Amino acid sequence: MDAGLSKERAVKSTPSNKITVAEKKAIVAVLLKPEWVDFSPREIYYKLIDDEQRIIASISTFYRVARQENLLGNRQVPSSGKKLNRETPHLIATKANEVWSWDVSQIQSAQRLERYYLYVIIDIWSRFVVGWCPELHEKTDHAIAMWKKSLETQAISGHGLVNHKDNGSIMTADEMIKFVRDAQMVDSYSRAGVSDDNPFSESLFRTIKYFRDFPSSFANIESGRLYFTQYFKDYNFTYKHSGIQFLEPAIRHYGEEVQILHQRNQVIEAFHQGNRHRYSKGPKLFSPIVEVKIN
Repeated sequence: MDAGLSKERAVKSTPSNKITVAEKKAIVAVLLKPEWVDFSPREIYYKLIDDEQRIIASISTFYRVARQENLLGNRQVPSSGKKLNRETPHLIATKANEVWSWDVSQIQSAQRLERYYLYVIIDIWSRFVVGWCPELHEKTDHAIAMWKKSLETQAISGHGLVNHKDNGSIMTADEMIKFVRDAQMVDSYSRAGVSDDNPFSESLFRTIKYFRDFPSSFANIESGRLYFTQYFKDYNFTYKHSGIQFLEPAIRHYGEEVQILHQRNQVIEAFHQGNRHRYSKGPKLFSPIVEVKIN
């Protein structure tokens, strides 16, 4: 074989459809858009078409760039360049409205390329949900509005209240930090990537999503709001919570725990007196839980 011909075959020509450096940068930029970081490259491709009426490259190219830039997994970027918390939180609540934990979780929409976001604040001492809102987007403004309404509903200023959350972008945003400071609340963060540091919010979302009547998706945001209005009413006032000795969160939150447990113990004692033969040990009686801790 001719040496010159062999060399010509060895040199590969640049494919005519190869993306440019600028196009690659554009793909990375949309993959890292704060409001789209939880979506797959395929979803982002279609959101780009539907929301911005433009196409940068094919779906396969989006995935190829995502793999090359290590952007197929979690693409969450902490806001304002703030360092993530690495210290173990040590929180103790001895009464209602001392420590509130909050988080945001994705809720499925019936529309394939859409999802909703459920914001929830829970009082860790009573397990009472003091605030919630389903929204179309994950934004700090929604979180602050929820917090303001919750403080007003509980008739407290926020002074000294611990505001515990993880290191998500809306939690570490400058506006949220300013709101916490202005309300004279105490900022508290989970360690990055440690779900056990926010156990009450994590547990609550599991309870919500595994509830027997929880729908697989919501037709629209209005149907989500209707569902959660009833759900949280039932949760707070009728749900017997195992973490607080099978009391309703509202009973504990509003100071009726001692009375209800005393009444419960009287019933148990009376049954025990008439049925001692059924017990190998004494009956289980209940005392109020005096402390609730995170770590």
